[in-house]
Amino acid sequence: MKCNGANVIRNIWLAVFLVIINQLLVFAENIKTTIGFKSNYSSGISDTNIIYKPFCKIGYEINIFKVEATGTYTINQQITDGMGNFTEINTGQGHVKTVLMIGDIIELGGGYTLGCGQNSYTSKMYTINGSIYIGDITLDLDYSKENKNYEYTSEIDIINHSFSGSLSYDANDFLGYEIEYHYMANNFSNLGYTYFKNNARVGVSVYADTSIYMIGGIIGKDSGDYMIYGCDVAMSKKIYDVLKCMILYTVDYYNAPYVTTMSGGGHGGNNGGGYKGMNPYIRSDLAGKSFFAHSLSASLSCSF
Repeated sequence: MKCNGANVIRNIWLAVFLVIINQLLVFAENIKTTIGFKSNYSSGISDTNIIYKPFCKIGYEINIFKVEATGTYTINQQITDGMGNFTEINTGQGHVKTVLMIGDIIELGGGYTLGCGQNSYTSKMYTINGSIYIGDITLDLDYSKENKNYEYTSEIDIINHSFSGSLSYDANDFLGYEIEYHYMANNFSNLGYTYFKNNARVGVSVYADTSIYMIGGIIGKDSGDYMIYGCDVAMSKKIYDVLKCMILYTVDYYNAPYVTTMSGGGHGGNNGGGYKGMNPYIRSDLAGKSFFAHSLSASLSCSF
C-alpha cells in the first residue's frame, strides 16, 4: 500500500483542529484535549539519532467507556535495512484507542495505528491491553503487532511482535515497586531470521506532591547471545494540573558472546554472510563487540 505521508498528517491535524474548535464553542466536560511535543536522543547501538514529535490527542470518556484519537508527526525517524545502513525520514501517524472499564477492578483496551511517510513508508499496528487492580496491586498486560514497509536499499518488510507484563505495588502514598517483563521479536523480510530480545526490569517509584521519580535495573538477552545490563532514571512532573513534563534516561550495556554463530544474511560476516540472530538495528562495526547504548527522552504536554 502506497500513501502520501504529508496528506495523511495534514488530514489528521485538520480533524484535530476542528474538534478543538468545536470544544471551545460547545461545553463538553467529558472531552479532554492534550497537545504536546516529544523528543528522543539515541546513540550507541545505531547511528546517532534525534527525533522530534509534535502531537495532539483528543479523549472522550463516559461511564465505563473511553476513546482516544491521537495525531503525531515524527521528524527524523530512523529506518534501516537490517544490514547496518541507516537513514532518516519524516512520517505521520494516526492512532485510535478504546478502553472498557469494568468497575474499579478491570480495564480492557485495544488500538489501531496507521502511519505513512517518505520512502513509501507505511505501517499498521494493532494493540490489545488489560489491567487488573486489586487493592494496592496492579497487573498490566500489553501485546502489539506492527507491519512496516518502506524502500531503502531495497524494499523492506518488517513484522514486529511485542509483549510486556508488569506487576506494581504501592507500599504507601510515597513509595511503589514494579517488576516488568518485555519480549520483542523482529522479522526483516531480507534477513531470513527473526531477531528477538527478552528484558526483565525491577524498579522503584517515589511519589511527591506533583512529581514522580523512578529508577530501575534491567537484565536481558537477545537472539545474538548478547547479555544486556542496564538502568533507567525518570522524572514526571505536573504544573498547575495543566502542564506535564517528563524526562527519561536509559543506558544499556550489550555484552558480546565469546562465540558468535555465523550464517548468511546478517551483519559483518565474511563473503557477504553475517551473524545469525544479530540485532538488525546494530551498526555493522559493532557486530560481535560489546558496547553501551544511550537514550534520552523528554516531553512537554498541555491538557485542557
